[in-house]
Amino acid sequence: METDEAGTDAGTKPEQGSAPPADEAPTAESTEAGKTEPAAEPAPGAWARADTGAPEASEEVTPEAAASAQPGEARRLLLTAAVSGGVLLFALAFFMSGFWVHALLDEDGNDGGSTVTADSAKDDPAWGPEGASVTIEEFADFECPYCSRYSNETLPRIKEEFGDKVRYIYRDFPISNIHPYAQKAAEAGQCAHEQGEFWEYHDVLFENQDALAASDLVEYAQGLDLDMAEFNDCLDSSKNAWEVMMDMRDGGAAGVSGTPAFLINGLLISGAQPYEQFQAIIEQALAAGE
Repeated sequence: METDEAGTDAGTKPEQGSAPPADEAPTAESTEAGKTEPAAEPAPGAWARADTGAPEASEEVTPEAAASAQPGEARRLLLTAAVSGGVLLFALAFFMSGFWVHALLDEDGNDGGSTVTADSAKDDPAWGPEGASVTIEEFADFECPYCSRYSNETLPRIKEEFGDKVRYIYRDFPISNIHPYAQKAAEAGQCAHEQGEFWEYHDVLFENQDALAASDLVEYAQGLDLDMAEFNDCLDSSKNAWEVMMDMRDGGAAGVSGTPAFLINGLLISGAQPYEQFQAIIEQALAAGE
């Protein structure tokens, strides 16, 4: 992965053995130590139609106009009317399906605050006592270089010092517009989690960020002696795509816009901050909970 001179993610897509998955995630950004770089976006006009959600204006046809027109013109006007009607019906169906999905995602009553929904996080990979007074939630992307740096340098120190005092939860936040393999890697991580090997698989993925094609994900599972029939069925079926989407929904509601990002008892921390900053915040949260 290429980086610019400032050390921020340049968003270059890696060339790997298999075609990247479809772009499934909202535009976001990678962050490091509070610095952000916007992800690559389409040209300004590319999303104009999707933003408005309205069909283009079409010529209105009246019975009088059709009757007074020449036969060829009448056929053209009637055809235009039929096409316009079809477009309007499609737009209405699209709107209603979008409304249904939005209602489904918000059915838990989340008010968009800084905390996430407990039900959607309860099955996510975690360590530490469930009744801990401090909960840390990490939102990460397996292709994000700053997530890898945090995982290698900072996370081990947090676990060593606070492992029995905090509840640590890993949440997926793949940024697919600049990391084309992150979505499937997130799903594969959940497949490993189902077999009790998430954290081992997590470490392997971060150690091999430049090789996250589907065949690589399978190879890493084999290296951990996972049940390959179960793993392959899990990965091929995309059964965990919904779980990943729920993590992203919760992250967005809490204000997460890039990776890595953290919620420490609901306080949002963005970027791969130095260990000392995490240490100070965790100690303060522990003291407040005593």
